[in-house]
Amino acid sequence: MRRSVLLLALFGSAAAQSPGKGISKSTYASDDPLKGKAFMYKYFPVQTPGDECSGDICECPAGTGGSSTWYIQQGRVYFNEASDNATAAQQRRRLLQANPDPGNGFGLHQVNVSNHLTTGGRSVAEVEGEFDTKLSGMSDFDAFMDYNAMLYTSDLAGYVSAFKADSVPTYAASWSQDGKTYTSVFLHVRGQVVLELTSDQDQSVIAAALNAKTADLPTMEPRLPEGVVERVSQEHKALGAAVYASTGSGSTQSICSPLAVNRAVSESAGTLDKIETFYVTGMGTTKSTDASGKGPSTSGAYSKKCFLWPGATVHVCFTARPDTATKGEWKVGDFEKMMNKVHETLLGGQPYCGTDKWFDNHYAIDSHTADAAKIVKYVDSAKVVHYCSTSGPGGGGLHYIFDPTGWGIQTDLRFSTQPSDCNAAPAVKVGGPGGHSNPACEPGTCK
Repeated sequence: MRRSVLLLALFGSAAAQSPGKGISKSTYASDDPLKGKAFMYKYFPVQTPGDECSGDICECPAGTGGSSTWYIQQGRVYFNEASDNATAAQQRRRLLQANPDPGNGFGLHQVNVSNHLTTGGRSVAEVEGEFDTKLSGMSDFDAFMDYNAMLYTSDLAGYVSAFKADSVPTYAASWSQDGKTYTSVFLHVRGQVVLELTSDQDQSVIAAALNAKTADLPTMEPRLPEGVVERVSQEHKALGAAVYASTGSGSTQSICSPLAVNRAVSESAGTLDKIETFYVTGMGTTKSTDASGKGPSTSGAYSKKCFLWPGATVHVCFTARPDTATKGEWKVGDFEKMMNKVHETLLGGQPYCGTDKWFDNHYAIDSHTADAAKIVKYVDSAKVVHYCSTSGPGGGGLHYIFDPTGWGIQTDLRFSTQPSDCNAAPAVKVGGPGGHSNPACEPGTCK
């Protein structure tokens, strides 16, 4: 391998988001994460993080939240940033002489911390059952599809063909922006995990893979801020050209690059405004989209706001639709109320209590430029629900913040101060098989 392509493979493209760089992962509580991981390996170019426990099972010894040994199941993967990412990741670790790391690409993590609780709310299995019912068949758009990780691929038709061959249900729609037409294909991996694969590939090629006509694709609202897909598309083309120029072969078509972490949000009056206050005033993000209009024909009107963290290229977007935009009696607002109720029940007034199973619904922001001091002041003044870890760099501190939807933010930031109730505690490091620690084994201090 020539040096130019090695460097591309080792460190990825400029847009890449990974541990240490921007929005690094999207994590979900799961009842059976190993099935979800198997699905991801079957259809996507992914790898297992180097810091994973042996066999994807972390062992928590007696005394860490239980009288006997208990276990954490982890279905964690990260998306390759180049065609030869597996070899490159190994070379990167050797070159840097680093300890096993969490991967050099955007992470998709499914986690079952078996000893954690959902007191005051519904179990993870029950919520996954709601997703299964709402997304069964994927024949119509459902508001719960807005809970997704959105990724760009230059070969959407290739993915569609693979799904078609295995009778994996998908929902495809067309949307326009900047005078261009894009296609999004929604895929229910399992449980709460939904992917939105987006491309600027010739739509007739995608439609042919769907066994449909281009004109038959339903339309929906623009899914991202202007220019985002075009920028990532150009980066893919540049990376592909560099690989080909250096090797005379190779392809980046299957590579998936993160575009956004999407959330559905209740249409209740003021919810989107609360989210804007939280993200702009509190977290110091930039509002990148503020739009409303007509959504897919089955979902009615929509309102959308997107935000961009300092140091990130992946946007965080929230879309509100009418209650009629989802099947069944359990609505987006019910999901929000449930998660917030569990957080308040288990975490309210005791920020070092680490037994809340819905912690695992979160994304991570890894930023060197976010104003951490401003975030701490906002958490204190607005009484934002938060979790303080007893382990981690510097001995722990502010670890999760929960936005108004009840979903969390893992704050991998440079904190020089802590919230008034979150003074760093002595570090606790619990080893799992293979010597890798899992801080989720430590329950913290709970009443």
